[in-house]
Amino acid sequence: MKVRMKSEERRASIVREAIRLFAETGFRGTTTRKLAAALGVTEPVLYQHFPSKSDLYRAIIEAKAAEVTRHSGGLRELAQGSDDRAFFSALGELILHRYDEDPELTRLLFFSALEHHELAELFFEQLYVKFYRLVTGYMKRRMVEGAFRKVNPEIAARGLIGMISYHGLVGILFPGRLKRGDRKRVVSEMVTVFLNGMGSHSIGK
Repeated sequence: MKVRMKSEERRASIVREAIRLFAETGFRGTTTRKLAAALGVTEPVLYQHFPSKSDLYRAIIEAKAAEVTRHSGGLRELAQGSDDRAFFSALGELILHRYDEDPELTRLLFFSALEHHELAELFFEQLYVKFYRLVTGYMKRRMVEGAFRKVNPEIAARGLIGMISYHGLVGILFPGRLKRGDRKRVVSEMVTVFLNGMGSHSIGK
């Protein structure tokens, strides 16, 4: 006998399957009929939980944002201290973990941007802007404390995040074309390069 799922469980299962399908075929390429078929339910059942695809997409963003928040707890704690290598290493490992373990997140972001989806801005705000603000805030404080050169902290944050993200992104776009190596070693070397350039004693202070 088929066990009937509770409303919360059904909603969660719909979101999980929608994440998989949207990451494969995008928002436009995923119809409610296709999603219902993958779940083994009827379209009216989907509409009971999500009246529109936009409502479903918003739920996906909230689910992914919650995951990122859970995984970044340690980074937020380190942001309160002054151990630069520990903070940036945790940042780097968090970024590469995202690319390695959750490539769906990157694909969802790309689809939302390329398709000019109405909730693309919300996606970026919830999953990236808060993250950048945390890193930028840390750099700005360390500049005031004299630990870093006084440069634009937002550009500096983009520089480090971009350097690490590129390594993860190439791994998704061109599997096997870039030697990924050990995650900790890759992060350690990139952080060293960054800190050598940002140190208050660096050339061009």
